[in-house]
Amino acid sequence: MAVLALIWGSMPSQPLMADVGDGPRAYFPPPVDTNVFSLYGMQISGNSMFNSGIVTPELDLDIDLLVGQYTRTFSLAERYASFTAVQPAGRLVSDLLLPNVPDRGARTKSEGLGDTQLTFTMGIYNLPPLTEAEYAAYQPGLGIGALARVTLPTGEYDASQSANLGANRYSFQLGSPITFAFGNSFLDPKLTTLDFLPSVTFYGSNDDPFNADRLTQKPLYKLEAHLTHNFNAGLWASLDTIYSYGGETETDGLANGNKQRSWGVGASVGVQFSKSLGLKLSYGEAVKRNDSGLDGDFARLVLIYAQL
Repeated sequence: MAVLALIWGSMPSQPLMADVGDGPRAYFPPPVDTNVFSLYGMQISGNSMFNSGIVTPELDLDIDLLVGQYTRTFSLAERYASFTAVQPAGRLVSDLLLPNVPDRGARTKSEGLGDTQLTFTMGIYNLPPLTEAEYAAYQPGLGIGALARVTLPTGEYDASQSANLGANRYSFQLGSPITFAFGNSFLDPKLTTLDFLPSVTFYGSNDDPFNADRLTQKPLYKLEAHLTHNFNAGLWASLDTIYSYGGETETDGLANGNKQRSWGVGASVGVQFSKSLGLKLSYGEAVKRNDSGLDGDFARLVLIYAQL
């Protein structure tokens, strides 16, 4: 049962607007040959379309999502590895906030599927492919991994609208999950972890953007961090933070001068109901930003079923 409690805090979550990030212990490895099925609901508000990387200060967006996620862990070249597929669906509503324009207050809606994400992670240092039997005896410490994530342009998109669930372009993220674990084992009921995820996201071009012919974007750099503590085998909580920088866009070859800088904070709590079923709740918001930075807040409730 303790193994499942760890898994509930260990599966990556969909990166979101309001700079939510992947969440606490997102890359803390459960045993290999584990299947994890997650279903989560989200309510998000702010100035960035879901998972787009682009901030639009003149828009006020509200997004309601239902997200399905599947993760499989395995051994690859004698290293721990995992594969995750994520598919969001939902509804986006945006209002135009620019003053002194004819359509101020105009409302845009987008409903259906969001962009599909595929994520691969692999251990680089001190993250071996542990079986369930080996798990309890292994003493963690510093663990370093590698991450690659691709976002596919599969979501709902209409070029005549200023806001959409889909981004109409590919993106590719590279990162290195780093974990400091303080405890006698992964299953220590008082385990404390400090997680970092530095990453950079590269964006393909949108060749059918709203009110233009082509939109490009420079890389967006992020640093995510979480301090997480287990109160017992079935209850944990975390303090979460994330910083973003970069991501300036160009429209039809002209720079928009909108380099992002934002800092967000949040908190999460997870609880175990049974051997295979868990629930976690997260809240976060942007607390400091430049004029082009991410703004807004989010709430996320995740139901997780783990199958060893």
